[in-house]
Amino acid sequence: MGSLKSLAQGFLASASLIWFFNAALLIISGDAWLGALYLLILLIPVSSITLLKLKSAQRSMGEGSDKWRSLLFSFQGAVLAFWLFDIATTFYAINIVRTSYELNPLGWPWGILGAFAFYGPNLVFSYILLFKKKEKVALYAVVPLTLVTLGMGAMNLFAGAQNFQVFVDTTSIAAVM
Repeated sequence: MGSLKSLAQGFLASASLIWFFNAALLIISGDAWLGALYLLILLIPVSSITLLKLKSAQRSMGEGSDKWRSLLFSFQGAVLAFWLFDIATTFYAINIVRTSYELNPLGWPWGILGAFAFYGPNLVFSYILLFKKKEKVALYAVVPLTLVTLGMGAMNLFAGAQNFQVFVDTTSIAAVM
């Protein structure tokens, strides 16, 4: 259960940061009403994080390596949030606005499966190494795997940010009409 909780904490923390920066970008671009709506929706992941923290404050972790295991696995949740942000903004830019196209050789939406072919086994392999094999070597083996996964997640985050700029540009046009 601790593994699922750390995955959820990483996901919710990253989703909250992405949502906060999206709201700030919308407010700066002149769409204060939409930015305020984004901040209102931000209460959902923030309250979830608060609930998870309050539940974990009741129990204390025993060993120091357990904290590292939870931290490393929470990065997997953060990367999943980056990937879902990229998928959502790509869907908007390609299918709704129809101003963009997919650069992935698999095309849209098959590129999602290509990314899942990387993230899925990484998530399972990290889980097995961190929580099923309780050895120090397994913990050390997950560190480079997590770093590579964070690098891939950063690429998804940057692609999602570029696609979100399409959203910011088109919402301004829609508000004028």
